[in-house]
Amino acid sequence: MPELKVRGRPRSEDVDLVIVESVLDIIAEDGISKVTMEGVAQRAGVSKASLYRRFPTKSDMAQAAVERMRQESPIIPSEGSAYERLLYLMEGTRAGIQKTRYGRIMLAVISTSHEHPELAQLVYNRILQPRRMRVREILEQGIEAGEFPSTLNIDVAMPTLIGPMLYLGMWSMCDPVLHTRTEDVLRSVMGLPQKN
Repeated sequence: MPELKVRGRPRSEDVDLVIVESVLDIIAEDGISKVTMEGVAQRAGVSKASLYRRFPTKSDMAQAAVERMRQESPIIPSEGSAYERLLYLMEGTRAGIQKTRYGRIMLAVISTSHEHPELAQLVYNRILQPRRMRVREILEQGIEAGEFPSTLNIDVAMPTLIGPMLYLGMWSMCDPVLHTRTEDVLRSVMGLPQKN
């Protein structure tokens, strides 16, 4: 006898996920200023009462959205040389800033950080700071292995490696940005001779 499927309300965690995904979609498509309780409820297909029951304030909703974003963070490889891992990370940052939801959300957070400093700080603490520590580890391993100069200032190198990738990613449609090689940036920051 075939099993009967019983329809019912979605599980609570499913509704939470739909709401959080709706928040992230709105930020990626329209910007942070367009995130409203009414708009999120409409996009998620839930009542405002249901939304407020789960997330009483926009701050609560933002925290849940940031935690969800952490799962979309670009992978930092754990295998390969320090040079190869950094190059992979830089290429991923450059390519993803415009082409992925994660990248578009990051641009939205950066561009409105003066208007939403609490959200910017939350993203930094929960997403960027842990990633900075991983980049630091890779740089330290590269110095120890002799891949990078022992005189490398890691605190300066970290933002100097990633910052240009944001710029090159945002202006990827323009010359000469399009023809600037990521590996050339890496080698320049590391003080390594350029490849032909």
